[in-house]
Amino acid sequence: MAELLVRVDTADFDRLARRFALVGTNIRPALMRAVNHTGDKARTQLTRALTKQTGLKSRVVRAALRTFPAGLSAIVYRIVARGGFVSLKEFGARQTGKGVSASPWGKRRVFAHTFIVASLGGHVFERTGKGRLPIRKLWGPAIPREMVRDEVKAAFEGEVGASLPTRLSYEIARILASTAA
Repeated sequence: MAELLVRVDTADFDRLARRFALVGTNIRPALMRAVNHTGDKARTQLTRALTKQTGLKSRVVRAALRTFPAGLSAIVYRIVARGGFVSLKEFGARQTGKGVSASPWGKRRVFAHTFIVASLGGHVFERTGKGRLPIRKLWGPAIPREMVRDEVKAAFEGEVGASLPTRLSYEIARILASTAA
């Protein structure tokens, strides 16, 4: 009597199954680490893009942003911008013969028929009537509004799209490497 046997060694499959089971229990911390790492990189890109788009100094932009890193209960990295419109005086305002020259939104221009009042904090004003008064203060961009527009939004989404899959793969590989026996 002849007999043919097919035998499969399942030791490798069992070991692989155990490793994937460990990834399953450790996936939330890995996701949290990947999201926080990517969020920090995206915040850097967001700050750079906001500095360029608004014309503000980087330290002013950083001070207006607050981050809330992801935790195990909620894997969400939040960047919150606070503040309102920024006074035109913060954009290098200087008095010229034709008005005030300032560079909001990163472009220097002359605001015709405007003036700086030193006794009112050096802010930029314009007249709203025919007489000396009333006057109106002039404003530049608002960081919260600019954060969700144009190049800033594209920079944030681009960084997240490029970095998150790579970082998540790295974190999963770390877990698998630690479980190799």
